[in-house]
Amino acid sequence: MVFIFLGPRIYLWQALAKIEASAQKLEKIAADGRKSVFKFSSKHGGKSKDAKKRIDHFMDFFMIPPVDLDPFGIMKKLEHLVRGTEDRFKKAAHEIAPKANSEEVMDVYMGLQAAVTINMIAKIVRHWAELMKKFKNFQFAMIFQMQLPIIEKLVEAEEKGLNAFLNGEAIGDGAGPLVIASLLDKEGKEIAEDVISASKKMWGHNITFVKARGPGGRLGELGDAVLKLSKRNRKLGKIITIDAAQKLEGEKTGSVAEGIGVAIGGVGIERAKIEEIAVKYNIPLDAIAIKMSPFEAISPMPTEVADSIAGATELVKERVLDTKKGSQIIVVGVGNTCGIPNTKKNLKNVLKKIKTRAKKMKEQEKEEESGWFLAPSGKKKGEDTGEGLFANMINFLFARIGMPAV
Repeated sequence: MVFIFLGPRIYLWQALAKIEASAQKLEKIAADGRKSVFKFSSKHGGKSKDAKKRIDHFMDFFMIPPVDLDPFGIMKKLEHLVRGTEDRFKKAAHEIAPKANSEEVMDVYMGLQAAVTINMIAKIVRHWAELMKKFKNFQFAMIFQMQLPIIEKLVEAEEKGLNAFLNGEAIGDGAGPLVIASLLDKEGKEIAEDVISASKKMWGHNITFVKARGPGGRLGELGDAVLKLSKRNRKLGKIITIDAAQKLEGEKTGSVAEGIGVAIGGVGIERAKIEEIAVKYNIPLDAIAIKMSPFEAISPMPTEVADSIAGATELVKERVLDTKKGSQIIVVGVGNTCGIPNTKKNLKNVLKKIKTRAKKMKEQEKEEESGWFLAPSGKKKGEDTGEGLFANMINFLFARIGMPAV
């Protein structure tokens, strides 16, 4: 009889305790992210007070999407806003780390984007946590609580990506540029903003390889690069794009698949440009996808992705040999070039670093999972256990009746 009346309220308290714990955890991750950016800034000429103020101020940056009631010209509007956003982030990166070189500035630029994303997610979770406390809606609290594990996993991956950017390490999304780098002996010339291209005869065909310039964190204007190449050579026989793609649960990380179309993520600006070129000149579009989870794409590159280079290269070869002889082929490596070189020079060292980092990450994850019930989320077993799942629920109940936290 007691549980008939008190059961729902106990469940609500448990849900609210979990939501509050998640909100606190994400806020701490957001604060740690700002500290990491500030630490990098202080090492590269950033003045303490000015840099900290600039970083904190920039955490609430936002972009208002264009009006899409009339879809005509929407891509140009979107591109204008996206380019403006990129310029603002680059300017902030220069101000935060004035003595950093061009590659390090781009790493700060990517790190800032990750920090802003984490901060925004933390604020949204806090917003819903306060709403749950205010209205005490059990059904709503349970629905939101079910989403929290995915949200936490995403933010933890974003945090790892932030630190990877600041340390100049490759992330999973760099799979496409990594394949291109493994095929080039000489560094190409810049053909569009942050994009380099290099021509080479391989497998009996003339191929132009395109990727964003590394090893700083860049995505590059790949659509403009392909547009310029298409104007230079009207005998284009094929455009091949290589990019990271989301795998389904149960699929192996690093598995390679082929398809038709333009393998470029994001808001669609670069993809739309390449599709227009292909339609205008009747150019076949081949796509090669290196599969990984969304969490692996934004965190340090897994060993399985680094090992997928050979499989992706073999698929590129098949698609090239399937093209009419004498025609020009463009192969585009899509993705973030942080930690990725422009040629295969020193590629062995880069791959060694990727695998060493991936091994350390797996060991850390095992340690964190071993004490999930009492150990604070994100901390190793044996450390302070006052913020774990069980302890958070007890603290929340104590707070309800005015008792001090344990």
